[in-house]
Amino acid sequence: MASIYRALTEHAKREAYPEAVEAAHANFATLGTAGELPGPRLARPDRASL
Repeated sequence: MASIYRALTEHAKREAYPEAVEAAHANFATLGTAGELPGPRLARPDRASL
């Protein structure tokens, strides 16, 4: 049930601030081409299992 409310809230934000969503997408695309996005994290062994 919470995920439905979360999705509705996100949709309402996108409807209310379309220019902010567009700007965020443009910024993300710029980061990707500049190589500034972090890569995947390396797996580390679980300390509890040691």
